[in-house]
Amino acid sequence: MKKNYIIIPTYNDWKSLKKVLNILNNSIIDNANIIVVDDHSSEKSTLNKKKLKNIKSLKIISLKKNVGSQKAIYLGLKYLKNKLKRNNSQSIISILDSDGEDNPRVLKKLIQLATKKNDYFIFAARKERTEGRIFRLINKLRLYFTYALTGKFMNYGNFSAFSSNILKNILKNENIFLAFSSGVVKNYKKIFFLNVKKNKRYFGKSKVNLGFLVSHSLKIISVFYDIVFLRTFLLLLTLIIFFKKFNLEIIFIFVFILLNLSLFILNKISYPRDISKIIKKVKLIK
Repeated sequence: MKKNYIIIPTYNDWKSLKKVLNILNNSIIDNANIIVVDDHSSEKSTLNKKKLKNIKSLKIISLKKNVGSQKAIYLGLKYLKNKLKRNNSQSIISILDSDGEDNPRVLKKLIQLATKKNDYFIFAARKERTEGRIFRLINKLRLYFTYALTGKFMNYGNFSAFSSNILKNILKNENIFLAFSSGVVKNYKKIFFLNVKKNKRYFGKSKVNLGFLVSHSLKIISVFYDIVFLRTFLLLLTLIIFFKKFNLEIIFIFVFILLNLSLFILNKISYPRDISKIIKKVKLIK
């Protein structure tokens, strides 16, 4: 029987994580092995496995410093890649956040799709969001801006499932270290989307704000810096031709150079150095 590995990054979200684990336990996912990546939380974990009878194993990878959810997922996948390589086993790997916004009740459906379409990467596309109108408008503008630069409509996040057969392709470079979803799309072409309504987080306030959206969008776009260069170069030529009489060439060229240079630098400086120094310990929870 294939194993199911479920990677969950978390930062001071233990209360929500407990509820996520209880739902996964009640969903009865066959051979479920949970890997929680603790992103250097300041609050101590109170997890235990005694009541999680339908979960085969529960491990916590503790990080030495806070690196953010995208890098935490990357570290979890690198750890799992080494584990699967030693065991030479085929499995289904899933990613979901710990706050409940990724509906854990849908995970079993994603796993079933990944099992059936074992050469596809399965993403949960966000069919409907639960934030306020202003935030939804800002997010929609962000999506269209990202699409204009990259040609990718990135209305999906970390929530996903895929066969371990394609893990090597997903990790063939460090793109997902910068931004998980865009890194996957850049590294692997066979993608299937399942429309899923985004939940409200179980406890506490959302950590997503305008600053986060801007920062995360730049990281997503920087993964496609080569595509952005080509698209903006064509746009630059078009603008110079149509606005030639206004003598705006210098401004257009300056914006073009600034944007592309910034994205290139962001992409290159974000690559991991020595990930073995970031992982503090791996603990099996009993």
